[in-house]
Order: sequence, then C-alpha cells, then structure tokens
Amino acid sequence: MAACSREQSRFRDALTRVEETQRHYLLNLLHRNARTQFGAKHDFSRITSIAEYQRQVPVNPYAAFAPYIEAISRGETGVLTADPVRLFQPTSGSTSGSKLIPWTRAAASEFRRGIDPWLASLYQRQPALLDGTAYWSISPPLAPLRTHGRLRVGFDQDIDYVGFLGKTLFPLVSSVPSNVAQCGDVTEFRTRTLWSLLADEDLCLISVWSPTFLTTLLGDFVARQDEILKLLAQSGRGNAARRSELIRRVLRDGRGPLAFEQVWPNLKVISCWTHGSSAIYAENLRRFFPRVEIQGKGLVATEAFVSLPFQEDHDPVLAVTAHFFEFQNPVTEEISLAHELTVGNEYRVMVTTGSGLYRYPLGDRIRVTGFIQGAPCFRFISRDGLGSDLFGEKLHPAFVEQVIRRVLAQLDIHPSFLLLAPVADEHHGTGYALFVESDLIPNPANLRELLENGLAENFHYAHCRKLGQLSQTRLFHIRKNPVSAESVYLAAMGDSKVKLGDVKMSQLDAQLGWERRFEGRFCE
Repeated sequence: MAACSREQSRFRDALTRVEETQRHYLLNLLHRNARTQFGAKHDFSRITSIAEYQRQVPVNPYAAFAPYIEAISRGETGVLTADPVRLFQPTSGSTSGSKLIPWTRAAASEFRRGIDPWLASLYQRQPALLDGTAYWSISPPLAPLRTHGRLRVGFDQDIDYVGFLGKTLFPLVSSVPSNVAQCGDVTEFRTRTLWSLLADEDLCLISVWSPTFLTTLLGDFVARQDEILKLLAQSGRGNAARRSELIRRVLRDGRGPLAFEQVWPNLKVISCWTHGSSAIYAENLRRFFPRVEIQGKGLVATEAFVSLPFQEDHDPVLAVTAHFFEFQNPVTEEISLAHELTVGNEYRVMVTTGSGLYRYPLGDRIRVTGFIQGAPCFRFISRDGLGSDLFGEKLHPAFVEQVIRRVLAQLDIHPSFLLLAPVADEHHGTGYALFVESDLIPNPANLRELLENGLAENFHYAHCRKLGQLSQTRLFHIRKNPVSAESVYLAAMGDSKVKLGDVKMSQLDAQLGWERRFEGRFCE
C-alpha cells in the first residue's frame, strides 16, 4: 500500500485535469526524445502543442517502426528513445504476426502508473485482502528465452513488470512461488500451481488475465484430483496433509459450485477479463465462485496500460497518467482526445509511450460508458482486424458475438464454450460452423436458421451466400468429456506460441480444421 500510494494520489489529482495531464505528458516526452532519430526526423524540438504533434507525426502502424526496431537490435542508441532499450517485449495475438516492443525505464514507470492506483484502490475498498495471500497469474514459458540481435526478447518472469520493489515484496504475499513460471512443461506447471494454491488456506485474491486460465486450471484439478491431492500431502508444507484431507472431504461431500469457495473460505476477489468475448467465460468462472467478487480488468496490452478498475460503480477508467492517448472514430476516422470523448460512442485506441511508440494504433476497439470526473470510462469491445474474410464476407468479432449472444438468448441456451469458424468438405463446400459445448441443444435446426439470419445482416456475408461462395451455416455439438473445449482451444493457441495466461478467447476464428480438434459431431 505504501509503495502504491504516491501514484494513486497523483492519479486521483489527474482525474480532474485530464487535458492538462495529457498535454504535459506528451510535451515532456517529446522534449526528452527530441534528439533521437525518430524525434529529429519529425522535428520534435519545434512541437509546442498537441495539434502540432498531430500535424507533424503521422499515425504509425507497427510496420513504420520495424526499421527502427531493427536498428535498436543492432545496438544503435537514441533511435526511438533517449532511454536505453533494456529488452524487447513480444506481442501476442497480433494480426501481423510477432511484433517486438522496446522496453525502457520510462515504459516500466508508465506501467506502474497504471498498476499502482488499481492496487491501492482495490485494497482500500477490500481491506480484508490485507490479511491474506494472493495469486498473481504467472505463465510458463512456451519456448526458451531468445534474443533479437543484441537484446533479449521477453522478461524472465511476468512479475518483472512491477519493478524491483514489487519483485522484492512479491514472495511475501504470493501463494505460488515465482519459480513455478520456469516450468518448461505445461502439465508440471499446472500441477505445481495447483498444489501451491490448494495448500494455501489464506488465499484472498486471485489475479489472472483470461478467466479460462483459471477455469482450465480448476478443471485440470477435478480431472486429476487424486494425483494432485497426493502430491499436496507429500509436499512437506506444514499443513499439507491436513489441507489434502480437508479438500478431499469437501469434494466427496458434493457441495456443488460452492466447493471451491469452501476450499478457499477467505477468497474475496478474482480479477480477470470480463468484457468482449471473455464475458461468457467470466460467467463460467462465476459458477465456481458464485459469492466471490469478480472484478473486470482494464485494457492492458503489451504496448500500453490503457485503463484500470478504480471506482466500483464504473467501468475501468483511462490511465490518464500512463501515456498519451488518442481515439479514432471507426466510421468517420475523426480523432479525439481523452477529454473530448462521447458516452455511447465506439473508438479505436492510439497511444504514444515511453517505449518509443508514437501515434501507434493498438488495434483495440472500446465503447465509452461514462466518466469519473474528467476521465472517460469504457468497455473493451473487440480487437480490430481479427475477423474472418475468406471470400469478402468481412465478419468482425464484435458483430459475430452480438449475433450469437442474441440467438442464444432467444433459445435459452447456456453453453460453456462457443466458437464460429470456417469448415470445408467436398459434400458441403466451405461455410461457417458454430462449435458449441452445451449439455443440451433443444432445436438445432432452429439455432442454425437464427444464426444464419443473424449473420446475413452483414451485407458482405449475405452477398457471399447469394453468390454461392459460402455454404449455409452448420452446427457442431462438442461432446463433453474430461478434456474441455476450453482446454482444446488453449492448447491450439499454445501451438501458436501464445502464453497460456495471455490467450484472449474469441468467438470468431478464421482457421479451418476445428472439427478435427474437438470431439463431437455436426448436427445435420
């Protein structure tokens, strides 16, 4: 709390002075980096206002920074930032493949300006959290650490985000030792994580990114509980044998969804993604913990810390002290500043940061839902550009999720997993299939018809259907078994080198072949 209080106070003050705070951040950043290669090219030294910055510096996608990144990798200094680049942070889930983001001292400071106010406000609102331990998601490395040119790619562990003080304090409050993240094998990682968590009766807070990370972990325990509890009893921790027997008794007595709340009776808060395509998976998590607060995380990307949960009755608020933000209307392409946003409108997010990204589009779309004093609050809607477009149908995740949500509500179907993806075979041709894991689908034909009609509201999809480029939508009922559909999905994402804890579940995927990954059948 002491470590976070300074940034929390600064952030509270900035909420009343958003325009001034953003302008001061930008001009100070440009002054520090005026003699860099990028700064000299764009005449940073002559910029005295936000309007001048916008005129002199174009919007820059990652491709515009790629030559500068290569120069940094060769050991050149003063390229994008006056600060030395310590390492590269790889992005995940990008539409353009793997991207490398410079990590500097300024970038680390900016992330802490988002993390600290969130933590301080959370612990002030829930003081009981001070009495126990916490689990902060740490993901196993999917490949050995590598280098790009002269610089390392990626942190040794996720807690490097919180700096020296945070890493020093981490072992004192962490339920799971940080060295668990060094497990090269996913099964070993899950096993050690599980028995560490199960041994901890003082667990008060769980912080993960995707809710599926936790539900999959708990599902793995349910499938291997005898093995895990035996390892827990043999772990040598002081209360391990007693905890193992207690948990075995709770599960044996069959207390349903409340079982895990009895395993961790002091658990108060679970922090995870709850918006966009993660909404359904957050509800799945709520079934495990019906009486625990599930707090939605703000929007945080590898490149920038965008928003944080700060006030209980509001969506996450813009991290106004972290970076300089611009927002583009996806229809008119008009660009607005933070204090100029309109409630109800959707925007694309652009950032300027201490890592050397200038007017960089994150690829995230948000909807403004209100303000805390002068700062906008918003919900994450979807990633831009992560659609499916085999024949010009231009399906977008936000649209697909809206259609699916409406259809399922009409039919009162409550699935545990959903995915719309293309399928192709000689008999049916190429079209889309909805992959559903659910106990019951009462009327598959009706579901297919409603889904088809909903997708046809998209002009380009309807046009492709009329031209015969796409066949009619199909339905694939995933068979429930010990290996959940979530686990299959996460394994597939793991094949693409995305950290398990960072996987963003989407209800639309452009890849073919999901019918060969899931066990089940098409409902013809």
